[in-house]
Amino acid sequence: MQGKIWTISNLLSLSRIILMMPAGYFLYTPMQFHREIAVLIVLVAVSTDALDGYFARKFHQISDLGKIIDPLADKIGVGIVVVMLTFFGDIPLWFTMIVLARDLIIFLAGLYIKTKTGIILPSTMSGKVAVSFLALTLVLAMLKYPMFSLLYDVLIWVTVTLLMVSLSVYAKRFFETLKEYKPK
Repeated sequence: MQGKIWTISNLLSLSRIILMMPAGYFLYTPMQFHREIAVLIVLVAVSTDALDGYFARKFHQISDLGKIIDPLADKIGVGIVVVMLTFFGDIPLWFTMIVLARDLIIFLAGLYIKTKTGIILPSTMSGKVAVSFLALTLVLAMLKYPMFSLLYDVLIWVTVTLLMVSLSVYAKRFFETLKEYKPK
C-alpha cells in the first residue's frame, strides 16, 4: 500500500503530534492538576502509537508515509516533552541531550538511507522498548510525586541504557543496509 495517505494508522500518527500542543499547554500552565492532565494527554498519545501499527497491519495499510510519520511523531512528541521538562528543572540536561542526540542521529541516518537507497527502514523492537521506558520516565518526571522518586532515579538509568542499546541496533542495521544495497 504505497499510495494512500489518509489511512487510520497515518491519522493516528498525526494525532500524536497534534496532542503535544494541549499536553505542552497543560504542562506549562500552572493550575490545579495541570501536570496530571498533561500526563493523561501524553498517555493518550502513547496509546495511539500502539494503535497505529495495529491498524496498519490489520487493514494492510502499511505505507512509506506511515514508516516516516510514525517515528517522526514519536521524536517530535518526545522532543517537546524533554525540552519542557528540562526547562522546568524536572529532568537533567544531560538526559535531554542523550535523548535528542539519539533521535537526531536515527532521523538523519534514516534520511541518508532513504536518499541513498530509496529504502525506508521501519522502527525496531529495541527502539520501541526504549521509547516505552522513556515515556514512563517522562511521565514520572511530569508528575513529580515524591513516592516515585526512587523509581524515577532507577528508570532514568535503565532508559539511558535502553536508548544506547537501541541506537547500536539502528547503527548496525544502517551499516548492513548500506553494505547490502546494490544499485539497479
